[in-house]
Amino acid sequence: MQNTLLNQYEKQCQSGLIQSDLRQITAIAHLQRIFDDLMCAPVRRSLLHRIRKRRQIRGLYMYGGVGIGKTFLMDLFFHQLPFHQKWRLHFHAFMQFIHHELKALQGKKDPLKILAKELAKRYRVICFDEFIVNDIVDAMLLKNLLEALFSQGVCFVATSNTAPDDLYKHGLQRSAFIPAIALLKEHLEIIHLDSSQDYRLLQIRKSGVYFTPDNYDAHNKMERIFSMLVHDDDISVDPITINDRPINIIKCTSDIIWFDFNEICRVPRSQHDYLEIAKQYKIIFVSHIPVLPKDAKNTLTLFIKMIDVFYDAGIVVIFSAENAAELLGINNRHAADFARTESRMMEMQSEKYFSAKLSGVASF
Repeated sequence: MQNTLLNQYEKQCQSGLIQSDLRQITAIAHLQRIFDDLMCAPVRRSLLHRIRKRRQIRGLYMYGGVGIGKTFLMDLFFHQLPFHQKWRLHFHAFMQFIHHELKALQGKKDPLKILAKELAKRYRVICFDEFIVNDIVDAMLLKNLLEALFSQGVCFVATSNTAPDDLYKHGLQRSAFIPAIALLKEHLEIIHLDSSQDYRLLQIRKSGVYFTPDNYDAHNKMERIFSMLVHDDDISVDPITINDRPINIIKCTSDIIWFDFNEICRVPRSQHDYLEIAKQYKIIFVSHIPVLPKDAKNTLTLFIKMIDVFYDAGIVVIFSAENAAELLGINNRHAADFARTESRMMEMQSEKYFSAKLSGVASF
C-alpha cells in the first residue's frame, strides 16, 4: 500500500496520540497535494550548480485556535518528505535569521534578492510554525521578502492562530503591510482548521499534571507529555542563563522547560529568577520534588516563591513528587507557611486551571 500522509495519520490515531478528525483529514489532502507536487518537481541544476528558475508550487497556510493539531499536521508532512532541502522553524526564529543575514549583507545591492537566492539553493520548502507579525520592522520587510522568495520558487507551509487578513491588524503603518497579505493569499492556499478538540488538553486530561510516587513510571509519563507538547520543536539540554547565573535543566524548547527540583529550588535561586522564567516559558516541568526535610527552611521558602510566581503568571506546571502535594511540607517545622502553596498546587492540578491556561499557549 502506498505510504501516504493519510496512512501515517491513521497510524497516529491507532496509537491513541490523536483522535481522527474530518477537518484534519481535509487538511492532509492539501498537504498531500503539496507533497506530490514537490516530488514531481525535482531540483534541476545547471553545469555551474546554480538553481534554475523553479516552477512555483502553491503552498498552504493553516490557521485556527490553539491545540487543534496544526503543528502536528505540518510536522507529519515535513518528516515524510524524503529530501534534505527542507526547513522547519518558528516564524519568529526565521525573522531573527533574516535580520541577522541582512546585517551581514549591508552595503550590497538588493540584499533581499541575494538572500532569497541563497535560501532557494538550500531549501525547496520552508515550514513556518506560528506565523504571526507583531513587529513593525518585520511588517515593513515582509512584502519584499516574500516577493523575493516566491520569485525563487520556494514553497511555504505555515501554521497560525490568525487568519491572513487579521495579521498585524492594529499595527503601525499597516497599509504598507497589506501587499504582504495579498502575496500570501496569491501563493498559498488558506484553510481554516476549526476543530473543536484541543489535543493537548485531551492528553493532559488523560495523563494528569501531578505524578506520585516519584518513580520510573512517573518519569515515563512526564516524558510522554513533554514529547506530545513539543512535537518536533528544537530541544536543548544546555544550561540556561537567568539573571546572569546559569541554571542546569533537563531539557527545554522555546516555550517549554523541564527542571530538576534540586536545581530550581536551592540557593542561589531567587524570586527574580522565577519571574524571569515565567516571562520566557509557558509550560514548566519540575521533577523529583521531595517531602521537605524538617530544617529545610531555605528550600521551603524558594519552593513557596516559585509556586506563587508560576501560579500568578498562569503557568502550566507538570510535577513529579515523592508524595501528594498536601504531604510535601508535613514534616517541616515551617509547614504552616506551606499551607497556601499546597492549596495552589492542588488547584494547579485541576482541569479548570490547566485548560484555561493552555488556551493561551500556542503549541500543537
